Amino acid sequence: MKYGRPRRARGATLLAMLAIIVLAGSWFLVRQLNAESGSAAAIRNARNAEVLNRAKQALIGYVAAQAANAGEDNPGALPCPEAPGYFDNASQEGQTASGCTLPKVGRFPWRTLGIEKLVDSAGEPLWYVVSPGWAATSSGFKTTINSNTPGQLTVDGTANAAVALIIAPGPAFSVAACGANAAISQARSATGPPDWRNYLECENATYPTPDSTFVTTGPADAFNDQVVRITVADIMPAIEAAVAKRIERDIVPALKSVYASTQWGTGISATNPLFPYPAPFGDPGSSNFQGAAVTIAGAPQGLLPFNQTQGCVPASDPRCTTTFLAWSSAGAVQSGGTGSIRATEPSFPNICAWESAEIFACSGAYNAPSVSLTVTVTVTNVAMGIRAQDLSKVTCTAVDDVGNGLPTQTVACSVTGVTLQSNGSAIVTVATGATPDIDASGWGTWALFKISFDRSLIGDHALLDSTATTTGWFVRNEWYRLLYYAMAPANTAAQLPGTLGCATGTNCLTVTNLTPSDNKRSLLVLAGRSLTNAPRPNGTLSDFMEFGNADGNTVFEKQPISTVFNSAANSPFNDRVIVLDSN
Repeated sequence: MKYGRPRRARGATLLAMLAIIVLAGSWFLVRQLNAESGSAAAIRNARNAEVLNRAKQALIGYVAAQAANAGEDNPGALPCPEAPGYFDNASQEGQTASGCTLPKVGRFPWRTLGIEKLVDSAGEPLWYVVSPGWAATSSGFKTTINSNTPGQLTVDGTANAAVALIIAPGPAFSVAACGANAAISQARSATGPPDWRNYLECENATYPTPDSTFVTTGPADAFNDQVVRITVADIMPAIEAAVAKRIERDIVPALKSVYASTQWGTGISATNPLFPYPAPFGDPGSSNFQGAAVTIAGAPQGLLPFNQTQGCVPASDPRCTTTFLAWSSAGAVQSGGTGSIRATEPSFPNICAWESAEIFACSGAYNAPSVSLTVTVTVTNVAMGIRAQDLSKVTCTAVDDVGNGLPTQTVACSVTGVTLQSNGSAIVTVATGATPDIDASGWGTWALFKISFDRSLIGDHALLDSTATTTGWFVRNEWYRLLYYAMAPANTAAQLPGTLGCATGTNCLTVTNLTPSDNKRSLLVLAGRSLTNAPRPNGTLSDFMEFGNADGNTVFEKQPISTVFNSAANSPFNDRVIVLDSN
């Protein structure tokens, strides 16, 4: 009895110590498990990030490669997601649909991109979202994508935040209600087409018609998507590089050849081409693109003179004009024959005027027996645009003044010259053969002649045609709105009738980082996406180009191959200089 109480006390103490040890061990175990759980989550996230980045780079590379391909009508367009019908087809899964209603949610088209099937840490194939404006909505659909085109996906509340998203869906789980989406117990089906609510969550799971709003985070009990964005800044440099190469390949030869033939006058040739005057720089979104004989720092420079005169609607397109090329003539002049032009016939004076919207006609009367005629017509502003000749668009006829049922007769005639003038106009000369013999034709004492010019005799060059096989992509995607254009004064109409061509080191344009640098007759500068984040298009040149390319001088800067930064200013630079012609 004497020693009982101390023994019980010692037993209680041991139990208390044991409890403390158990609690400490439990705490340590829980801590270790939590740490391991966090480490496992970090590993899963890192694995997903790696896979998502591989998918992102593959997508950008694919788009750039497609954009560079000759014949690609939609350079820069993203592929649609996997066609829903291919979901459960082992030989076809991963192939893009030929068209998709945008925005579009679907599985990542790995097979179309030419890569392996990418899966996330849960073994699930990746998902993919495409912004409006960035894919073909149907087979044969034409996009309009250039450096001003925004991504139209709203991400985490930020508008125009991405052109596409790639999503690792993670494992299926019981998803709590989130936003407008009800709670759902996700089930991964082996057959399609898939319901993406079983893969994606919250705003990413708007089904069956997605909107343009997506998220990268959400409540833990309702969201396990891991998302990577593809922004305009991510993808546009690759597209711009491809487009610059296509401009060099497709557009430069065509533009260089516009006024590179003696058909435009003596002294103009492929060796010494003439370049049309630029349109003064202004907001490319509203410019009329009409060239003008103005210079900056001694050289004509501005926008490409991409105005149209035919096949367009002036009321809806500021580039369209039917009056920019004005036609005028003093009338026909007799060049042969023993008859004479009837100068005193008030009902049929020797005049030229527009007979209709498309036909400019020079008409008058002549006395027996017949005459040969010459007509010269002046067409203004030809060298202020990108024009082409169709010399078949002139017809000549004659008819008895009274008619009396006698038919109109064709008179042989042809264009004998189209000569550009120093003010940018062109003089068109037409010569006829002998008009019908009035007496032999059974006509009266005099007859009527007419020389008719279709407006398209001096018409729009194929470079302006959005349906042209080789160059239509450039027009339809409106890359001309992103090009700055300059030429040496000695290669413009102002040099006529003298010999065209600048002198190296004297009056040519200069481009730094090119050797030789000071022998450029004409060049283009492709403006990259805005580096100032200024809303474009606008009328501020520095919002399109950087440094020496934006100062209105005749010295231009080419991006160094080794870096996208200007070494002197250590600032971003994304202009791409494309030489049109040099000595």
